[in-house]
Amino acid sequence: MSRLTDRKERFNSLNELTGLAQCLLDRNILIDLRNESSVAGKITNVDGFMNISMENVVLIDQLGKHFPMEEFMIYPRYIRYIHIPESVEIKPALEEHIRKLTTRKRRPPVKRTYRIKRAQENHLQTLAEINMK
Repeated sequence: MSRLTDRKERFNSLNELTGLAQCLLDRNILIDLRNESSVAGKITNVDGFMNISMENVVLIDQLGKHFPMEEFMIYPRYIRYIHIPESVEIKPALEEHIRKLTTRKRRPPVKRTYRIKRAQENHLQTLAEINMK
């Protein structure tokens, strides 16, 4: 995946409703589709473009017939509604999702070589000279 695509997915996850769908991972959800059918199952993955992967799914067609499936993929243009369970508190879930995406990992400390040490000492010496004036 290119870096540009990663940036777009991250932007979508932070600024659009894609982030809300990502908060529903590993939950059983009912999704209404635009063709008047519904899908109920466990969400296993939601990417930054809101493509939803589900497992242990039951597809309910327009006539009410049930079709069990092991896996199901939904593209965002086919989604009409995502039914969010009452047990999900939306605001804290979104805040936690945003916090996870915006916190940066600490870098491991850089090995201090002789060159870096000399540069740091020169920097400190220069600052000391400036402060004396």
